[in-house]
Amino acid sequence: MKQHISIEVDLETLENRQNVTGNIYFVIDYHRYFPEEGWSDFVVTILTWWINSTKGLIVSDLGRTYEFDFMDGTPIVLAQKLDYENLELRFCIDEEAKRRVILTANCSIKEVRDSILTVSKKVIRLFERKKWKREDIDELKDLVLSLERYPFPY
Repeated sequence: MKQHISIEVDLETLENRQNVTGNIYFVIDYHRYFPEEGWSDFVVTILTWWINSTKGLIVSDLGRTYEFDFMDGTPIVLAQKLDYENLELRFCIDEEAKRRVILTANCSIKEVRDSILTVSKKVIRLFERKKWKREDIDELKDLVLSLERYPFPY
């Protein structure tokens, strides 16, 4: 059974410091959060990594796994391509030097791709409204355009 997956960024929490920080997390089936609701991390850096992982998943062979890392702490999401349309997401934490899967979800590659694009565009629009200038937001803009135009036949 497929689960609904979305990526959320609380725009009200974004701060333009040395790195752009704010709340970013996955939402599974509208009510489960990973790592947790309100998880604060380096938003632009993470979205950049996640777009690159998504592009890899789209073109990779079946069975290939990509990481959706967080910067702060040890949570990680492992995404394995099941077929040309679907992924298995394993939501993991490290405990006592061992990785433990706390939740597994199946979803579509398109849903993850679309969620990353949507949230990245919201972050970019906020930067433009506030007239914040940063090199890493320019890189994020380029990656968003690249992912939008990436060959995605499904």
